[in-house]
Amino acid sequence: MRQTINRITLFFFAMILVVSPFSWSKAHAADSYKSLDLYFPTDIDGHWAYDTLDNFVNADLLNGYSLGNGEVALKPNHPITRAEFVAILVQATGLHSSTQGKSFSDVKAGKWYAESIRIASSLGVVGGVSSTEFGPDLPITRGDIAVMVVRAFSDTVEFKGASKTFKDVLNYYAASAITKASQAGIVSGMTTTTFQPFAKATRAQAVVMLERALQLEQTELPETSELTAIASTATKSEIQAMAEHKYDQLSVTYATYYTGYQLSSNFTSLEDITSAVDEETTMDIEMLSQPNFTVIETSNRLAVLEAEGGKMKVTIHSGTEQQEETVSMDGLYKLKKMNDNSWKIYAILPYEE
Repeated sequence: MRQTINRITLFFFAMILVVSPFSWSKAHAADSYKSLDLYFPTDIDGHWAYDTLDNFVNADLLNGYSLGNGEVALKPNHPITRAEFVAILVQATGLHSSTQGKSFSDVKAGKWYAESIRIASSLGVVGGVSSTEFGPDLPITRGDIAVMVVRAFSDTVEFKGASKTFKDVLNYYAASAITKASQAGIVSGMTTTTFQPFAKATRAQAVVMLERALQLEQTELPETSELTAIASTATKSEIQAMAEHKYDQLSVTYATYYTGYQLSSNFTSLEDITSAVDEETTMDIEMLSQPNFTVIETSNRLAVLEAEGGKMKVTIHSGTEQQEETVSMDGLYKLKKMNDNSWKIYAILPYEE
């Protein structure tokens, strides 16, 4: 499970509580970013698709259902509707089009899914359940997902390799797509011999298929130097602003280089730090060694970097008390390509020590 705040902040608050237990109170989250609670669904720990679900939530590609108490549930084993899947597909792939899509009588203008369906239908990625209806609220089948994924990634994924033979995939419109998707490893069967193409797809199954396709995109890879420069510049800018106690500058750095979970985590930590720091309590940071960034995974829209060797010294002064700790910056940095073609960091996962 991810930490809700970074190690610097954890150390900072531990020291504050030791030397001055009543010197601060948690600031309310601002409207410019999502509450951290939304990035910690209550029902995915231990799930077979946890890593994928967690990754999509971090990247703002998957939202949960409100439980009414500030928490959310993803309902990973529940069916996913046709509208929900198309919305996630369009967002994750960055599909765009200015062309008018198909006209469906059950897709009203202004509905939250209308624009996604317009884009996907105009590109030939989706069709309707009939010549006039899309069926936005109907559960999507596993076969239909295979069709949409193959169409959406037809120009960016090579569908090659040994296909799986499923005895229940008959000669119907999705058969070819299921074969292609199985060749690329995007889909697998419910058993060794069955695919269950007409079964309702669960939210977890849909997201896993989509993530596999995204990871296979290798046609427009970012330059390694571009990705490492983003992580390095973001880290240096953040540490410099904190070292100089220029906390206002941190907001600019966060908005420039971060998105998703990491943006919310950073801003929440910043509000907590600035509410705790006063004339009696200060935090000093010294960079001991810069982290070295290496790209370990990359595709057209997703990348993972590894940070190694970075260390900083954090010193907390409160009255006559002083505490310090050396903090490791080793871990994984996850980035995604934004719709404006820039890359931003959506999750930093520190290594356990």
